[in-house]
Formats: sequence, structure tokens, C-alpha cells
Amino acid sequence: MAEQDFARLLDVTALQDSRFSATPVGDGGHLFGGHTLGLALNAACRTVNADLWPQSFHANFIDAGAAGRPMQLDVQSLRDSRAFAVRQVTVTQGESTPLLMQASFHAGEQGPDWHPDTPLDFPAPESLETDTTYLFNMDPLDVRPVNGPTQRGEGHMVPQVHPFWVRPRVALPDDRMAHACAVAFISDYMVVGTAQAPGMKVPAGSRVVTMEHGMWFLRPFDANDWLLFTADTVSVFHGRGLSRGNVFNRDGQLVATFMQEVLTRLPRD
Repeated sequence: MAEQDFARLLDVTALQDSRFSATPVGDGGHLFGGHTLGLALNAACRTVNADLWPQSFHANFIDAGAAGRPMQLDVQSLRDSRAFAVRQVTVTQGESTPLLMQASFHAGEQGPDWHPDTPLDFPAPESLETDTTYLFNMDPLDVRPVNGPTQRGEGHMVPQVHPFWVRPRVALPDDRMAHACAVAFISDYMVVGTAQAPGMKVPAGSRVVTMEHGMWFLRPFDANDWLLFTADTVSVFHGRGLSRGNVFNRDGQLVATFMQEVLTRLPRD
């Protein structure tokens, strides 16, 4: 099914030099931000030397996007050298701009390999139950929360899903850019639940939207194998919540990290 296959969900069509189009699946409902991130990063990847590796991206969600509505992705080259490339991607749907992204790429240098030695004291993914996802128009993820299936219903508007193991339902091609785009997609999954004051309920009728999302790719990874995504609250103030997350492979190596700022607007009288 197309809605389960990342290779098709994140595909973009070249219109001309540095301009692409895509139509996110759906019927006009809410556009999942992670889908926009994956599409924008894919468009940027299509314009750089294949020897480079995604280093990082920083994205601002400017306007609300609509699923099922065609989008245009314009890629501007900000830098090109043998070691680095920087791209700016502007995603538009008509007069709206759902996303503005700046993505960096790096060829890699000689140097030490170090990260904190933090044992992953979590159950293996094979021992956990697959969760029903909150992706209403698509189902590309086998998500297995460490703490069991997420609670739904009244009082669980933005449930806590992290930490969770995840892998694609349909295997990704042998293309490291495709794997990076899929991880970008996943990095936005339910982070809003960790951008709330711990122990506080989000009232029904609240508006919860992502404002900014940044990610750093630290080491090569195989997204077809299980990856562990964690996220924790950093700060909540004036309606803005900041979360910090990490991505580990099964060997406990830190392969990526991300941060996201979320706006939670409570119901007004």
C-alpha cells in the first residue's frame, strides 16, 4: 500500500532545476509536520552531491498545511564546496508556506568517534506490542512504545509515546538519503506529548502545533533495523514547550538528536 511505503510517501517530482512537487496523502485534513520535513529534506538531497551525508536541518512551520493538497518545494543553494553543501527549502501550498527549512550536508572528516556511554536499559523491540499510530492518512511505522500502548480518549489529547522503538513497515531502499528522510519524518512523531509540563493535562479544545524543529545526524544508521527514539521536556513557559530527543541504534550508539518547540494554546473564554 502506498500509504505504508516511505519510498512513495516521501517521493518528490522534479519540475525544473531546484524545483519539485509532491502531494501528501490525505483528503484535506491536517498535514503531519514530519511528512513535510521528510519531503523537504528529500528535495534538498536531490540537489547535492551523492557523496555528501545529511548533517543537520532546522525548520520553521509557518502556516498550517493540508493533506492531499499539492505542494511545491523550491530549493535554493546557499553553499557548495567539496566538503559541505547548504540548501534552503521553501514549501508552499498556494498562498500558504507550511515549512521553511535550511539543510546542511557534509562529506565527513578524519577524527575521533565518541559519544556518551549510556546503556540502553529498555526491553528489546521484539518483546513489545505494536502501537496504533496517530497518523490518520498513512501507516508507514511499526511503533513499539517501551511503556506499552499509548492511552487514548478523553484526557489524553497529547499522549506520551516516547521512548519507543520503531522501524518502517515496508523496507527502505539501500539509499542513505532515503533513510535520513525517513528518520526526519519519524523525529516529529508525537513529540508534542513531551513538550508539556510533566503531569499536567492538556484540556480538550486546546490548540497544539509545532513551531520549530531541528535535527542533527551524527552517525550512519540503518533505519530498516529498530531505532530507539527518546524525548524529554526541557522547558515550558508562555505556552511554548521545548523538547529534546535522541535516536539510538540497537548497539546503543547515538545516531541522531533533535529539538522541537511546540505551541500549546489553551481554550479561551
